[in-house]
This record gives sequence, C-alpha cells and structure tokens, in this order.
Amino acid sequence: MADTFLNDLKQSLDNCISELDSIHHLFCKDPGSDFTRNRKITFREACHFMIELQSKSLPNEVMDYFGHTLAAPSASAYIQQRQKILTEGWDFLFHSFVHEGFTLQNHTYHGYRLLACDGSDVNISRDPSDEETFIHEGEKGYNMIHINALYDLLNHTYCDFIIQGKKKLHERQALNTMVDRYNSSTPTIFIADRGYESFNVFAHLMAKGQKFIIRIKDISSNGILSNHDLPDSEFDTYIETTLTRRHTTETKNNPDIYTSLTLSTDFDFLDEKDRYFKIHFRIVRFQTADGSYTCVATNLSTDEFCLEEIKKLYKLRWGEETSFRELKYTVGLVNFHCRKKDFIIQEVYARMILYNFCELATKHAVVITRENAKHAYKINFATAVNICRTYLKSGGDENEMMLLIQRHLTPIRTDRKYPLNLRPKRNRDFMYRAA
Repeated sequence: MADTFLNDLKQSLDNCISELDSIHHLFCKDPGSDFTRNRKITFREACHFMIELQSKSLPNEVMDYFGHTLAAPSASAYIQQRQKILTEGWDFLFHSFVHEGFTLQNHTYHGYRLLACDGSDVNISRDPSDEETFIHEGEKGYNMIHINALYDLLNHTYCDFIIQGKKKLHERQALNTMVDRYNSSTPTIFIADRGYESFNVFAHLMAKGQKFIIRIKDISSNGILSNHDLPDSEFDTYIETTLTRRHTTETKNNPDIYTSLTLSTDFDFLDEKDRYFKIHFRIVRFQTADGSYTCVATNLSTDEFCLEEIKKLYKLRWGEETSFRELKYTVGLVNFHCRKKDFIIQEVYARMILYNFCELATKHAVVITRENAKHAYKINFATAVNICRTYLKSGGDENEMMLLIQRHLTPIRTDRKYPLNLRPKRNRDFMYRAA
C-alpha cells in the first residue's frame, strides 16, 4: 500500500495557506487595495516563497523559485508584496499548521503531550535606534532577538513561540503568556529549566489545569527552597505555602506557613480582594552522574510518576536545545533576507513552519536497521530539509521522496560529551550568501 503521509502533510499546509488566502484581507495593511490587482506574486505565492526560502541572496532566491527567465519578478516586487502582509497573518498560518500537524502525528507519553519551554538568541542587523534589541557592548554594539518557544518533544515540532528583544527579555512572562493561550484538549506536561523557577509560573500552569516539571535552585541557594528545612540528600516530598504581599507579625513569625512576596516580585493572582494564595506542589531532588544534585518542582502525583520517571522526563528537555541548532543552522533561521524587524519576525514564522514540516516528514520516515552495524542510525535531517524543500516547490512522487529521505542516514553516537564552547555569532551579512 502506498504511503501517502508526505502528500497529506503537503496538502495540509496548502489547505492552511488557502484558508489564510480566503480571508487575507483581515491580515493586510490596506484591506481595500492590497492583493486586489493581478500581480506575478499573489498572496499564496508570497507565503509559499517565504516558507521555501534558503540561505541565498534574495535575487537568487526569486530566480530559483520563479524561474531563470526575464518573466520572473524582481526582488523589489517581492519586497513590496511581503510588506503588505501583517505579522498576525503569519501567526494565523503557523498555528493552523501546528493544529493540522498534531492531527496527522500525535505521539504522547502515557497519554500526555510533552512540551519543553526554552529560548534562544538570534543576532539581527545592527540598528542602534531599536531600544528593545540593541545591546550596548563593545565599540559598536549589536542587535539581538530572543525566541521563547514551546517545543513538542515527542513530535519534534514547535507549537508556539514569542519573540522578545534581548534588551527587554522576560522569559517567565513569555511562558505565562503561552500557557494562558494554550488550548489543546490533550493532557500536557510542561518541562522547563532553572530560569523559569517562579511561583507566578507555577500558579499560571495550575490555574490552566496543566502539569509541569520545572527545575529550581538547590536547597543551599536563595531560591524557593531556601525557606524550607530539607535534607542534603535525594528526596521526594511535598511543599505547601501561602503566598501574600502582606508583611505582618503573623506572616513574619510563621515562615513555615507564609511566603511574603515583595512588590517587585511578579505574581498575577494577588490583589486587594485576594490577599492570600495557597500553593501546593511536589519537590524531587536527585543526584546526577557528576555527584551534584538537581531539584525539580512538579505537580505530577507520586502514584503516576515516580522519581525515576521524573528524571527521565526532565532529561528529555534537551531535545529542544538540539532543535534550536537545527532550526538556526540547518533550516537557516540565521540567514535573514531583510533588515526591518517586522520582516525578520515574518521570516521566523516561515522558518518555524518549514522546520515543523520537515520534522514531521522525517519523524514518519522508517529507518531500516542494519545487521551487525557498529552504530544505530537516524535520518540525516540536513538532507531531509533539502528534499522537503524540493517536494514543496515541485511536488513529485511522495513514495520516492520518502524513500530518498530514508536512504540518507547518519550514525547515532551515544554518550559523547564535549565542553560548551559558547561564543557570540553575528548575523549573516547579505554580501556573504551562497550563490
């Protein structure tokens, strides 16, 4: 029986673009005139073109897509068309395709969808007038955006993200916003690292009825656990406290019952009417391979998820770290074709859509096990992205394309450890692009 998954996936993306095209007047700067005349680059073509962009210069991208003929539109014509589309249109398209993708492929863990939250910095063109992104460092300074994203760890796709200027960064606020607007009917576990430790984050997740596993500072630090008497060993216990902004004799004399928050501490569930907020969650502390300890806060019950299960789930969070590398350098997020921040945001949406498409296709491909092989093998994602781009542009036999994806493999080398070599990466200048 023929495998139609790749064709169904492409059809789902086409349907999402068609749905957006049918109401594109809602997402244009001038609904009365934008995309009303017969142009070489229609609304649909503008969307498809941006999703299929590579890392070349814009004139070369235009010729590759529309053909190397004198009838092809100019790069300027494309820029004029893209600037008519509001960012909200791309947001609509992204979330529509996320829904369609999860319908086609919805792997879960004991019935739970696993979403990791993390962020990644991306350099953009220098613009000292942009106070949100410009960093005054060195002789000239630089501009940087921060992408806060929710990543589906089992389906290998991004389901939501928020872009912030690096200068105005607030990761916990971004997570709260994404949690508040999350509306999936599938039970979900949110997994995050130490930077998201906050009573406000926990309260937003609980108010939404969601489960979470969030790393917090250890018992010897000044974090949430600093006011609790806990053993310096592995443990699995529960903490209950009442949050308040009141600094009275009662709250000061009963630190085991009350946690007093300062006015500068973010917490969205306290006001003049509701002065107390009781919160109850589980704390798990376990030892890692190097002898240090990791603490996580969770509202998963001990009956459903034991300590070993919590450790396993938290370790899965690393999948989002590797996804950022693929998104930025394999899909080409760092190779923008514009300088304006609004255009840059459009390209981030387009890259996210392409990444999701390629990951869904790759995840569906079956890796043929080789007998007596030294290593296990996985799909070569860089090659798969190139194949998916070609399929989106030109179509072709889906079975042949899927077999082509399955042919290009790369070995899985486990237990490899390298020191982190963090260094700043500047944006890729327009003068240095592939021909």
